[in-house]
Amino acid sequence: MRLLKNNGIANWMRQVSVLGYLFIHVLQLLAENDAYKNYYLVDSLNCDKFRLRKKKQLLILIVGIFAPIVCSNAQEIEFTEEEKAWIEAHPVINHGYEPNWPPFESYNEKDSTYTGISEDYMKIIEEKTGIDMRPIPNVKWKDVINQLENGEICFTSSCVITEERKKYLKFPVPYLSLPLVIVTKNDYEFVSSLNDLKGKKVAIPSGYYTAELLERDFPKINIVTVLGVDTALDSVILGKADAFVGNLAVVNYSLKKEKYFKLKIAAPTKYLKSEVSFGVSKDWPELVSIINKVYKSISIEKHNEIKQKRLKQEPPNVISLKKIRKYAEVTFLMVLMIMGIILYWNRILNKEIVKRKKAEEKIEDSLIKLENQNREKTAMLNAVQNRVKKSLKVVHGLLKRESTGIDDDKVLEAVEEAQNRVLYMAIFHEKIFQSGKLTHMNIKEVIDLIIKDLTRAYAKGNKVKFDVDVKDVAIEVKTLVPLGLIVNELITNSLKYAFQNQDRGEIKVQIKSIDHKCYEMIVGDNGIGRKEETENSGIGTKLIEIFTKQLNGTLERLDQPGTVYRLVFNTIDYKESELDIEKTSHLEVSNDKILAQEIILDDDDCKFILLKTKYK
Repeated sequence: MRLLKNNGIANWMRQVSVLGYLFIHVLQLLAENDAYKNYYLVDSLNCDKFRLRKKKQLLILIVGIFAPIVCSNAQEIEFTEEEKAWIEAHPVINHGYEPNWPPFESYNEKDSTYTGISEDYMKIIEEKTGIDMRPIPNVKWKDVINQLENGEICFTSSCVITEERKKYLKFPVPYLSLPLVIVTKNDYEFVSSLNDLKGKKVAIPSGYYTAELLERDFPKINIVTVLGVDTALDSVILGKADAFVGNLAVVNYSLKKEKYFKLKIAAPTKYLKSEVSFGVSKDWPELVSIINKVYKSISIEKHNEIKQKRLKQEPPNVISLKKIRKYAEVTFLMVLMIMGIILYWNRILNKEIVKRKKAEEKIEDSLIKLENQNREKTAMLNAVQNRVKKSLKVVHGLLKRESTGIDDDKVLEAVEEAQNRVLYMAIFHEKIFQSGKLTHMNIKEVIDLIIKDLTRAYAKGNKVKFDVDVKDVAIEVKTLVPLGLIVNELITNSLKYAFQNQDRGEIKVQIKSIDHKCYEMIVGDNGIGRKEETENSGIGTKLIEIFTKQLNGTLERLDQPGTVYRLVFNTIDYKESELDIEKTSHLEVSNDKILAQEIILDDDDCKFILLKTKYK
């Protein structure tokens, strides 16, 4: 005990706290105890070294055990009775704030979280006093200022001290003091102070104290009121404002965002101390005293910890090298990928172009060959047609010359009929040759050709009227040859036999389509009609039957005045026809002495029929 007194520790511990006073009192009781006295009998042995060593050890032991307890109790705050009563009467305080003023404070409406320097200090106040401090959700700073002035809100967590605000608020000790700075675009003209902004536009958020300062000290500056700090900085970037004036901590925090890389801190202002504190209604003076006591109890280390946590910033407008390298690598890989895709597709397209060029060359060669072959074939067919036409004319001439020496009327009639058939074939081939179409001809043109030639051949044709109802339809030549011969035979019979002893008559020819390959033809007259036995006994009738079979058709005589036939036939497809060099059949004709030999010649385009006659 004497050791503590000699070193002045006992008095210091009594003054520090009640716990220290009790600890010293316990030590005095132990000193009066006999056992405790016997422990220090060594003091009478004049052993100076031993005694000195024991004193030092005891002093270190007492201070080492008691110092943490004393220090911890030294931080306890002693509130007055009035302050304690006020704390008990106000367990919850709802405070206003600026929702977008980092790093001092910010409020996230999505998850209702409140963060910032103000929050750190209010947590300490809550720990020391037990008061629950709650942010009012979804407020605006302009409304908070108005409600503080009207007394609707009694406390705000972050407020700069100004003369105007002192009229309706009390301020505890400020927890941070920073200067105001000027922010402009990087390429803006040189600005050294607020004097250089006279006549310029400066963006200031609504309700901010900076507007009060500028209006008072720099009235020639045009203030543009905006919603918040981000809106003010956006106005500077877009050219709606020349500059922004704000707290250094707020500016540094905002310029860290990459979208503001075009902005810079241009110059300081004369406002070197912008003191930020809690704002308290004048009706709550006790709270000001309570906050001041709490603030004084905070250690310097804690203050520095809060500042380092919230104010440590990277230099504004500087993009880290890691991000640059990352973006460069990603961009390089994308460029390589795009170039690879382009080269790959170019190679494929080049191969495809080469293939198409080769195919086009082959197609062109094939077209040239086909054109040459077609030209050669056309020339050959034209030559064949010409030869056939000339041959038929020669045959027609021979038959005509031979008929002059025949006295038998029936034989002469048969020769003349053969002569007419040959003439039809010759004219038909000439028509094909002139048209240049070797596969199809107009059926109406063929019918008109037959009528014209037969009208010239028979004198009675001048008295006959023809009623032709045939549309302009192109039909295969292989179909037109037998069809024309059938029409030739039927009209010839009508001209020869239907109008005997009559001055006038009418022959009708009608052809219409049943479907795309099937047709119906009606040929008849309004004459005297023919007897059935006479009708079925001639060579012409036999030929009509043969041609009808070639057309895969059916022929019937209709029960009408005169002689009327109905023929239903199909067009002949070139693939279905076959070349017949010569077919010979003997036709027995009753009541005459003629042997008819049917010779069917095929020149790959049409058929014609000759009748060779010889007497029995």
